[in-house]
Amino acid sequence: MKHEIAEYIRKLAGTGGNSSFNTFVCKVKSVEGATCTVERVLDELEISEVRLNCHSKNDSGIVVTPKVDSFVLVTSIDGHSHFVSQCSEVDSITIDTESDIKINCRGNIEINGGNNKGLVNIEKLKKNLNTLKAYVLAMKAATISGITAVGASTAANGETGAQQFQTDMASESINFENMEDTKVTH
Repeated sequence: MKHEIAEYIRKLAGTGGNSSFNTFVCKVKSVEGATCTVERVLDELEISEVRLNCHSKNDSGIVVTPKVDSFVLVTSIDGHSHFVSQCSEVDSITIDTESDIKINCRGNIEINGGNNKGLVNIEKLKKNLNTLKAYVLAMKAATISGITAVGASTAANGETGAQQFQTDMASESINFENMEDTKVTH
């Protein structure tokens, strides 16, 4: 059964029946884009340019980036080509699509490099707009009250209306909550 599984892996990788696969435990020393440098636990041999995906040297497709100082399983094909086949701790997962999505293990999702900052939280936006609406309605009522007070004054100099407006608006303010959801940036 073990021989049959190895044979299927060889066929899947397109290396034919004469290739040999070896997998060993390594500690991640550094990460360099779509590759990393590791040290084998068994004999402390350092291996550089270990691919983080198994199909090519670039970072296309799905790339699982391990944390530095974590442990990984590295698979070697014929002793020349190495790739990370398992991670004990993941720093990030990048899915290379047309919109370049990046998900890291701290619960954040980044789309298109995150240059447009976080998405707006719709419930906070609605709350902020309702606060603004209440403020404008209070200002409307205070304006009407202030104009009425000017008309009631014997000397229509506006001071009475201004005082009434200030009194009516004293308890009103606009305070917006932060609406940005920084867990999803785009």
